[in-house]
Amino acid sequence: MKNGEKMENKEYLQIVENIFENKSFNQLKNERHHHNSNRFNHSVDVSYKTYKICKKLNLDYKSATRAALLHDFFFDEEFTTKKEMMLKHPKLAVQNASKITTLNKKEINIIESHMYPISGKIPRYKESVIVDLVDDYVSVKEKLGGDFRNLKIAVNFLFILFINVLIK
Repeated sequence: MKNGEKMENKEYLQIVENIFENKSFNQLKNERHHHNSNRFNHSVDVSYKTYKICKKLNLDYKSATRAALLHDFFFDEEFTTKKEMMLKHPKLAVQNASKITTLNKKEINIIESHMYPISGKIPRYKESVIVDLVDDYVSVKEKLGGDFRNLKIAVNFLFILFINVLIK
């Protein structure tokens, strides 16, 4: 996917427009994430991939897209340790997101469970599982610096297999 593709997709932009316009959310551009990215770009990547997958599967792609964009809406200074950040950021992301937009129950579950099983919150919707998997995929890609051709093929295969099992 080309970087500009998501910014040219009018339907995607319409779904996330009010979030993109928020000054606080845009500050995520200054938050380093997975060594090779920032939290804003990471969230946009997870959100756009989620949008495409959920739309193709005829799921609630609007809620999934919004929640995926907001899943890491937190700032490093809100935590004292990396362990605390890993364990508690999903709940804080819901709190921060609730300050800038209204979240439905599905969106809350998607954000709170995106680190399952680490977060302890169980994904209750197909969209929640998809965001969790897409986040993992994007995170691995970022940590490896994008150079993972063989790993990408294996992960894509496992992801497609898992989605097929989930939907049946």
